[in-house]
Parts: sequence; structure tokens; C-alpha cells
Amino acid sequence: MSDTHNLEQRGLWLSVAGALFMAALGIGFAIVTSSDAVLLDGLFSLVGCVVGLMALRVASLVKRPDDDLFHFGYAAYEPMLNLTKGLLMGFVSLFALVSSVADAIQGGRDVNVGWALFYAVIAAAGCFAIALTQHRLAIKIRSPLIEVDAKNWLVDGVLSVAVAVAFLVAILLSGTRLSPLLPYTDSTVVIILVLVSFPIPAKIIRDNWNQLIGRAPDEAHQMRVRELIASALRLEVVADTKIRMQQVGRFTYVQLYVVCHSDPEGGILSLDRFRDNVAKALAGEFSHLAMDIIFTRDPRWVAESVGSSEMCLMYEDD
Repeated sequence: MSDTHNLEQRGLWLSVAGALFMAALGIGFAIVTSSDAVLLDGLFSLVGCVVGLMALRVASLVKRPDDDLFHFGYAAYEPMLNLTKGLLMGFVSLFALVSSVADAIQGGRDVNVGWALFYAVIAAAGCFAIALTQHRLAIKIRSPLIEVDAKNWLVDGVLSVAVAVAFLVAILLSGTRLSPLLPYTDSTVVIILVLVSFPIPAKIIRDNWNQLIGRAPDEAHQMRVRELIASALRLEVVADTKIRMQQVGRFTYVQLYVVCHSDPEGGILSLDRFRDNVAKALAGEFSHLAMDIIFTRDPRWVAESVGSSEMCLMYEDD
């Protein structure tokens, strides 16, 4: 676990350093070139730098066990940070979109396309290199923080490539009969970039919001958990089961209610062996697992675990 934590910290520091460099590069070239497209690229990197610094703290927090203040640990900080990152990316995109539409309405702007193209090539190469590094690391250590960071760098890289292509076309068109349209190049690039890339922060926002409000994982995730539990279910006294699950950052929480029609042979020790079998089956695929397995002979307790209306009425009648 410590090796995984160290690798995650190294990945986050790489992102912070890279984002700080790219932000300075982008904002500096935006001043030189008067390009909103370059400025948008630099602002995305600045967002990555700020959130990267926050992620360093969150990566340490989620490793902490539960305590008197947080009885279920600190896992919720991870989707909260990723949600913040998605919101910042979305806000920057929408701000750039509104600004570019206003520029286009006012006749566009003159941009130093040569320097803008030079910047875009350097930025694209750097962003894709870091995105690939982070993507491989995210797969290796199964870190949602690094996974979202890799997506952020991918967005940055795509933005830079699009900027490079657009300004290359602008250079080729200069001196032709289409040259009067060149002032609109920058605004057009930004509008297209925002429309194409906006689904990425939108997905980050949606996925992490769902985790914060306690929505169940996607169907494929649920099916795999159910298959693994079914393969480990080896108690003859089992009459029924109820499985609930939630994904919070890197942690998968599974609550399994087992309704028994009679007492198992071996008592509590046999139940603990069952718990061990289920835990081993799930841990093979879910490295960050939190699990509760509850045994009962009364199905009513399964309903009460989520406060069903039937159980509430029953207690009111009593």
C-alpha cells in the first residue's frame, strides 16, 4: 500500500510541475500572440496546477482510517475534489466560449499566428506525454485522482493540437482571397474546442456527483460484484440475499444481507469463513474494498436496513 501511495504522490507532483510550466507558457504566449485560444489552453493548465496541489492533500486523507470525526473514513474527499476539478474545467470552457462569441460578433481579432503555432506544437507534445504517463500509472495503481488527471491532460493536448492545426491553416490562407476571414480564426478555434471538449468535464461532473449522492455504480460494475459473491456463496442454509453497493472514489463499498432459513453448522466460525471467502473473491478485482456482511433469519431486517415504509409502519403500529 505504501508503494502505491508513493507512486500516486509522484504522479500528482509530476502533474503539478507540468501544469505550472504549461500555465506559465500558455499565459505568456497568450500575451505575446493576443490569442484567446492560447489563453484557454493556459487556463486549463492553471486549473490542473491548483487542483493538483489539492489532490496531494486528498491522496493522503483517503488513506486514513475512520476516526471520531469521520466514522466512515475520508473517501468522499476524492469524488468531491474530482467534482471541483470538473466544475472548474467547465467554467473555464464556458467563459472562453462566451468571450469568443463576443469577439466574433465584434469582428474578430488579429493574432500573431506564427508564435501561436510554435506554442501549440510544444504544448501538445508536453500534454500528451504527461497524459500517457498518468494513464499508465492510473491503470497500475487504480487511482481515480490520477485517472481524472490523465483525462485533464488529454483535454489539454487535444486543445493544443486543434490550436496548432487552426493556426497552420491561417498561415496557409494568409495572402489569399480568404485572408479577410483570418481575424475570425482565433474565435472560431475556441468555439470549436469548447464544443468538442466539453463532454469530458461534463462526464467528470456527472460521475463524481453520482458518487457523492450515493448512487449505485454502473450496471457492469454491479454485475461483476454479484457474480463474484455468487461464486463464493457456499452456505446450504442461505434462503435469500440482498446486495447493495456504492462507489466512492477508489473505494467500493458492498453491503451483503444473507437471510438464512436455519442456523448454520459451526456457529459464528462458519459465518466468518463465509465472510473470508467473499472478501477474497472481491479483493482479487477491487483493491480498495469496504464490506459488511450481515446474517439474519428474519427478512424484515433487510427491509429495515434502508428504512422502508413497511418497516416504519410496523413500528408505528407497535
